[in-house]
Amino acid sequence: MIGAAGPIGNTFLRQRGTRLAVVLPGLRAGWMTPAVYYPVLGILDEGLDALCLDSIYDQIPARQRLLDDATAAVREGRAAGNYQQVMLAGKSLGTLAMTELILRDSQFTDAPTIWLTPLLKNDRVAAALQSLDTPALVVMGSEDAHHDIEVLSGLEARGHRVLVLARAHHGLAIDGDARGSAQIPCRLVEAVLDYLRAPKSVAH
Repeated sequence: MIGAAGPIGNTFLRQRGTRLAVVLPGLRAGWMTPAVYYPVLGILDEGLDALCLDSIYDQIPARQRLLDDATAAVREGRAAGNYQQVMLAGKSLGTLAMTELILRDSQFTDAPTIWLTPLLKNDRVAAALQSLDTPALVVMGSEDAHHDIEVLSGLEARGHRVLVLARAHHGLAIDGDARGSAQIPCRLVEAVLDYLRAPKSVAH
């Protein structure tokens, strides 16, 4: 796959699905980190194919580059099969890439989306979430610096699914609590499965 600045590493998990998930990773962290890997397992369990990008950024890039790279991923994914639906999933910086796709291409306002530790205090992220016509799944740790209880409450009131993991930080683990951290992957999988099995419209 070729992005704005050259090749983008990726793993395409194909199982003859009719739906495709494009998975956009966080800064300096690939899709096989627990916070992304386990949601991907949930996506696969529901029969979707998943195009998972490797992280290629060591700092936050310009919005146009994020858009160009995410657009390349969607284009390559669609070209690989006759998919009836493309959904987006992203972790942290990946939610900025999702944001640019959603704000600049109205087809994505109807797409399922999974937001793992989104940058909720970013105005464009908030605008993208506000524009969605299909419910999103939003996952945050209560100790994440990007946690915003007012924004999350508003999303939940509009019909979005919100999972707040108590005491978890931006990596969706709990400092000083190995057992508590080990329970989080199961909750991520269950949240993804519940979300993908129960679509509905949001209130505007």
